[in-house]
Amino acid sequence: MPKIVDKSQKRIEIARKAMALFAEYGFENTPIRRITAHVGIGKGTFYDYFKDKEDILNEIVQIMFADWTELLVAKIGRQEDPLQQLFTLLQEGANLGDAFKQMMIIYVDIWRWSVSHKESEEFVDKFRYFLLDSKTAVAGIIKKGQAEGRIAAELDPAALAGALIALIDGMCMHHMILKQDFDVDTVCRSFFDAMVNGIRP
Repeated sequence: MPKIVDKSQKRIEIARKAMALFAEYGFENTPIRRITAHVGIGKGTFYDYFKDKEDILNEIVQIMFADWTELLVAKIGRQEDPLQQLFTLLQEGANLGDAFKQMMIIYVDIWRWSVSHKESEEFVDKFRYFLLDSKTAVAGIIKKGQAEGRIAAELDPAALAGALIALIDGMCMHHMILKQDFDVDTVCRSFFDAMVNGIRP
């Protein structure tokens, strides 16, 4: 009896293996033949699952955003206090394990590639939707904090959420470049204390 292959699962499996190549060589410098050799499939099999290299990148983008969201939702879900949820979001969002370092490299490479290629509107849209969804989720935490009297009612939840999401991106990049000279926990704690208590003496 022939083996039944779950095509969507196999597609994800191939894309996950290709992520290491995109992180090491970049999207533009990773030809399909390198992907097939690394994954251990033939070129024909590749085209059974993906129409071209942009299609596997599309799958990788979905995997990255889903993994990142799943991790943060799991961590934040353990907290009841909206302020603690925001702190956890900052700390966990910028603390990169090996898998998330790989994702961040690809994230930056895709971002650069997307904004420099006019034909790549599909990827720009994916980034836009991911960022807007993230901002909406964080704004929801802020609104909950406002309703509970833990966060000042006059603050704009969407604007503050946008700033926090942008801060996470920036901290990730600084952490990757500066390494041990950029202590994420210290930076998060200092920023969060300043945000909650103000910076005026």
